[in-house]
Amino acid sequence: MSVAIDKVSVRNADATRQKILDIAFEEILLKGYQGLRVDGVLKKAALTKGAFYHHFSSKKELGLAVIDEVLKPWVEERWIEPLEDFKNPIDGLIELFHEARDEITVKELHTGCPLNNLTQEMSPLDESFRTRIAGIWDDWHNALVKTLERGQKDGYIRASAKPNNVARFLNAAVEGIIGQCKCYMDDKAFYEAGECLQDYVEGLRT
Repeated sequence: MSVAIDKVSVRNADATRQKILDIAFEEILLKGYQGLRVDGVLKKAALTKGAFYHHFSSKKELGLAVIDEVLKPWVEERWIEPLEDFKNPIDGLIELFHEARDEITVKELHTGCPLNNLTQEMSPLDESFRTRIAGIWDDWHNALVKTLERGQKDGYIRASAKPNNVARFLNAAVEGIIGQCKCYMDDKAFYEAGECLQDYVEGLRT
């Protein structure tokens, strides 16, 4: 009986921790990390401070956990994991960009990309935030490089292309386009700049 109770307690504790992380992530999206308030998270989660401090020692620990446990998996699912399934990287990248455009909601137009938001906000202010965020950028960049190199090996991408440089440009272009959508509060930039980005990717074909 005690073993069963312990398992239930662990599941409940895990669920509470995840609830705090998910709400904190949404709050950071809307207000930035500096605008995040622990009391506001607890109010939305209907939890006590004791429940919070059982899982996190401080707001900073919560913020770093959001990066590691929410933001990183989000980037992996949206931008990195799909790359592994591309037979033809050119066609796959174009399809991925189209899917990203179709998935953008009114809310996302307002909030922008959480990775880029935290990059701009926290990289100059806190080294522990910067290194974690840079790690996510590196993961995305390296996955793109690997995909592009595979495309060259399989004959889909011209030999003169430089996978490292192309990957860096694609990261910057995608995030820049989403950032403009956030600023203008519409998706016009996605269509206009996205068309040019697609032309660029098409130009990598053999």
